[in-house]
Amino acid sequence: MGLIDKAIGAAADATIGARKIVAIEGVPEFAIDFDALRAKGVYTEAAREDAQAFELRAIKRRLLRRLGFMRRAGRDRRLIGAAGRNRNLILVTSTRPGEGKSFAAVNLAMSLALEERIPVFLIDGDPARPRLRSYFGLAEGPGLTDLIREPSASLASVARKASGLSLTLIGEGGPVPDATGLFGSIEANRVFASLSALCPDGVIIVDSPPMLATTETLALARHADEVVFVVEADSTAQPAVAAALDELLDLNPNVSLLLNRCLVPAGGSHYAAYEYYEKRYDGDGLDAETRDRG
Repeated sequence: MGLIDKAIGAAADATIGARKIVAIEGVPEFAIDFDALRAKGVYTEAAREDAQAFELRAIKRRLLRRLGFMRRAGRDRRLIGAAGRNRNLILVTSTRPGEGKSFAAVNLAMSLALEERIPVFLIDGDPARPRLRSYFGLAEGPGLTDLIREPSASLASVARKASGLSLTLIGEGGPVPDATGLFGSIEANRVFASLSALCPDGVIIVDSPPMLATTETLALARHADEVVFVVEADSTAQPAVAAALDELLDLNPNVSLLLNRCLVPAGGSHYAAYEYYEKRYDGDGLDAETRDRG
């Protein structure tokens, strides 16, 4: 057993056993400021005919096919549950910080919830550098780490549901001394399995840390059905990408690459480039500059 496997814990491969039951009732709501989201480059209904919308459609439909989502459409929920765990958990990561993984996770979640009317759980799995709450203007509070480590924690105590939208956000939660061990634990397995069962006709998107920054992503990858690996075009060194992918593929072979900030020549694609809508983080905030479309 390698060092990473020891850090994660072989217990993550054990039988799930009695699942931790979390109820979806009673989750408090929050209002989404769509104008503020759009100002940060996030997809909203105001962008339905923009280039960003077309590229997001291509990305999410490929993911839904890989998850077998179309085959599940219209099936009785009882039959879906009887067949075992749903394939509906997507992990979003990158090689290093600043490649746009959190931006991609938020955009995928908003596009799925707004256009496809698919229930989405959006989870921040990066307790060291959380980003998701800042998109929605939410304060720090209990989240994923608390749901895993506290047996008495309920979904209502850690989650927030968007008003009028099938989007539920779970923040990063309180700090922990060993996030890798926590995410690789049997209790984490139970929590993710329970969330998967709660959302049989939806998807769960987990924004995880960059691969080369920590081992936490390797622990989270064990729970994922699909991994979206974000790569910044013309920036991230190929050896770094290869090293990160080698580690990831050893644990989860279901990996798709998302090339971010990639310039597409005129006539070279049926949709325009995703990077036009990217905002770059400057410290803990978002700067005010966007790229020109010309």
